[in-house]
Amino acid sequence: MAFKTWRTGVHIQQDKVLAVALVREKSGWGLRRWWQLPLAEGIIHDGQILQPEQLAAALREWRQTLPHQHQIFLAFPAARTLQRTLPRPAMTLRDSEQTAWIASALSRELEMAPEALRFDYAEDTFSQTFQITAAQNKEIDALLELARVLRLQLTTITPDAGALTHLLPFVQAPAQCIAWRDRDQWLWAMRHQWGRRGLAEAPDVERLAALLALRVEEIACCDMASFDPWCVVPHRQPPLPENGADFSVALALAAGVYPV
Repeated sequence: MAFKTWRTGVHIQQDKVLAVALVREKSGWGLRRWWQLPLAEGIIHDGQILQPEQLAAALREWRQTLPHQHQIFLAFPAARTLQRTLPRPAMTLRDSEQTAWIASALSRELEMAPEALRFDYAEDTFSQTFQITAAQNKEIDALLELARVLRLQLTTITPDAGALTHLLPFVQAPAQCIAWRDRDQWLWAMRHQWGRRGLAEAPDVERLAALLALRVEEIACCDMASFDPWCVVPHRQPPLPENGADFSVALALAAGVYPV
């Protein structure tokens, strides 16, 4: 029997790394393992990797538990991303010209050299705009180097808030937004947008709903009471972690598109 590839979502946080490995089964996702790995203070600060060698060292033993056939879906902190909306140019451009135009426009707006940025974009045909997500190259490069050092088979790097969109098919109406919080922030996602809010501006879900122009009942919170993120995994072997909601982003990364 062929060994199934482990799809492993990895969420690097300020004080720990949370990871979940799933495999595709005929009737849904199957859980293989989960990990909670503590990080010493100072390795990560405000989403930035300050001590890459120490981070690699903290993950080296975990790396040995992964099979040869694995895929890594890595989170990038939404707090370190830039989201912009740019109007489409009047002229029709080829794909390569369009990418160059966006890079130039973005660098002018942010007053940064184009080569310092890495970006992705989607076209909104209704509003005739480009929805752009950008990050600094040096911060993406730090994650790429981590994957290289640990010999990880890296598949994607995804903003952590954006990853939550993978959980939306599992929430119940009238919810149209999914939200997760840690000690510092809310991450939220809707069908066509996502983002973060600090707890200083949104200390509770009521305030978050107001900021997003939603009703409270339109937000599904990953807190095991409002919404259990582990429901995306029908085949799971206990014990599951006691702090199950903490794994929401890692689960969303690993699940990606629900298997059919």
